[in-house]
Formats: sequence, structure tokens, C-alpha cells
Amino acid sequence: MAHLGGLLWTQQNWLAQASSWIDRELHQQGIKRIGSIKQIRVRHWSTILQVPTSIGSIYFKAVVSDLAYEAALTQVLSHRYPHCIPQVLAIAREQGWLLMPDGGMILRETLKIEDDIQHWENLLPIYARVQQDSAKYLKEFLELGVPDRRLAVLPARFQQLLTDTEMLGLNHPGGLSLLEYQCLQNKADLLVKLCEQLATFSIPETLHHGDLHDGNVFVSDERYMFFDWGDSSIAHPFFSLHSTYGSLERRFDLEKNSLWFKQLRKCYLEEWTEYETEERLEEAFELAQQLSPILAILRWLPVLSSMDATNRNRYIEAVPDLLREFLSMIQTDEDKL
Repeated sequence: MAHLGGLLWTQQNWLAQASSWIDRELHQQGIKRIGSIKQIRVRHWSTILQVPTSIGSIYFKAVVSDLAYEAALTQVLSHRYPHCIPQVLAIAREQGWLLMPDGGMILRETLKIEDDIQHWENLLPIYARVQQDSAKYLKEFLELGVPDRRLAVLPARFQQLLTDTEMLGLNHPGGLSLLEYQCLQNKADLLVKLCEQLATFSIPETLHHGDLHDGNVFVSDERYMFFDWGDSSIAHPFFSLHSTYGSLERRFDLEKNSLWFKQLRKCYLEEWTEYETEERLEEAFELAQQLSPILAILRWLPVLSSMDATNRNRYIEAVPDLLREFLSMIQTDEDKL
């Protein structure tokens, strides 16, 4: 972990300040700390502290400033959807600090065999209903600082991305080649068409989790709880299954045309039939999957920008790999437009 040594989270002054805030918040709520605070995760973009208390383990999370909206957003969601968003004990909105009780077992610990994917059949309809209700609160979410990545702004975000040759790793090992870069430039008009075509469907843009995989869902008392909203944005809802599919694909070595993916898509889209016919929902979903690598890139950018050049090089392939995925998906479907 030598490469993490210079981070804010590893500095004694910061740890002392965070610990004092935790103790203050616990005292105000009549909760007693009964042991030492442990730092159980350190990333460039976040850290998690574990706090042993009289009511069980409590967890503190801090994130980089560009993701600070996560704390306030999680608090709002926990009040609005307590059946599927973990309880929040306290936040420090400006710092992006979040204090939560133990949420239960992480779904990843439950998925042992391929048939366990059926958990996703149960939880995706719940997530879809949260998305549908959240469409009423976009102004509030944007005021909290949740990024705007709606279809109308994606082309400009894409053009801006293409000017950032450092993020693209242009002509660096693992980065984009000049040929790939030129191909992406030539596809800018196609991306505009994809966005315009997806916008013709009567599906509301809403809250998009951004990283919906088995490591960001709790299972507790037969309930599913969605957490880790630091990669969320306001976007087309159907982008959300990109992370889900990718996680399951890697975990169980599934093919792109896996029957499991078809089944998960079906149970998710069934929740949206009041907006479009099944056939048109399928069309919209396919369009969203072609664009979803771009959304995944946009969630990486604030994380990468928080690193110095040396550490950023450790993740040099993240953006180029997603752009290659985008190219591979649109090249087979381009003649359909």
C-alpha cells in the first residue's frame, strides 16, 4: 500500500478530525463507542472506518470532493425509500462524510453458484421502482450535486473527453492507438444519433446508480438494500445494468448472450411497461447498452482526476477499455440507424 501513503485519508491529522466527528455524532445519539476505530479500506477516492459501538459496528465513509454529494444523496434516499436504502445516522455534507450502521451481508458473499443470480431477479424490480419514483425529484438531486448525464448533454461530454489525451492514454501502452482515436472522432455524429433515438422513447431520465453490482447491495432479513451512491448521476435508467452484467460476466464467466442476462433484462423491463410496449422497451434497452460504456467512463473521470499522474497511470486502461467496448458495440449496429 505504499502508493496510498500520501493520501489525505492516511494522514494522522485527518484521521483524528474524522474520529472526533464520529465520537461527537455517536454521543449526540446516545451510542457508546466500545473499542478503537479501524481503517478497513483505503482507496484514492474514498476510505471506510469501522467503529465498534454498543449497538454493533458502525461504518464511516469519506470520499473525494467531486463525489461529496454521496452523503447528502444517501441521506435523502434513506428517508424516502427506507425499505431498500440503508439507514443513515449522520452526515457532514460539505466534507462528504457518511455514518451508517451495519447493513448486513453483502450480496457478493451470497452469490456462490450461477443459480444464485436469481437474487438479481428479485432485486432489479425493486431498483426499477426506486428509479421511477426518483424521476419526480431530479431538481432536488441536481441541487445536491448529483452529476447531470442526461442524453441531451452526453454528446458534449463525449467531445470534451476526446480532447483529454491524457485520460485516453493516447499512444501509451494500454491506451488508445491513434487509429482508435480517429475512429472515435468519426463516430461522434453516430453518438448524437444514438442519444436522439433513445430520447424518442417515453422513458423518464432519472437516478442512475452508476455501479450496481453485487458488492453494492446488502442482504438483510430477506431485504435488499442499495448502497454506495458515489458513482450515481441523472441519466437514462437503462444504463444501470451495464455494471450488473459486467460483474456477473466476470464472476461466472457468462457469455454475452447468456440466458441469465436475457432473464434479468426481462424482469427489469417488465417494471417499465406503463411507459412503452415490450417491443419498444427492448429497442430502448439495446440502444442504452450501446451508450452505457460512455456513462461508465464519465463516472471514472472524477476518480482519475483526484490522482496524481503517477497513480493515475495504474488505471491507464480504464477509459480506453470502455471506449473500445463502445466501438465494438456500435460497429455491429451502425447500419441499423
